[in-house]
Amino acid sequence: MTDKEFKHLKRSDLIYIIYEYQKKQEELIKENEELREKLSEKEMKISNAGSLAEVAAKLNGLFEAAQQTADDYMSQLEHTAAEAAEKKAEAIVKEAREKAEEIISEAKKSAENNDKGK
Repeated sequence: MTDKEFKHLKRSDLIYIIYEYQKKQEELIKENEELREKLSEKEMKISNAGSLAEVAAKLNGLFEAAQQTADDYMSQLEHTAAEAAEKKAEAIVKEAREKAEEIISEAKKSAENNDKGK
């Protein structure tokens, strides 16, 4: 979604988007825990392997998979946090603009009333 599209969303829509990202984050945390359990199981299998060469080869694959999983997880968390912060900032700016417009409008009305009174 572009910045322009976000600016046209209602506050409730922005809150819903943040809620969805939080749900996604929780799902990713759960997935990460499941992957860690699988990793633990695989590490146990490796410890039972026969030769050092097999163990070394299996560990290499496990560490690569674990690192990739961790990198993906961190990337998703950073992305989610950045998007949520951006949306919150946009909502604050929108609200400030609306209040500024309201203040300007009230000032114009007051000035018009003062001019009429003269």
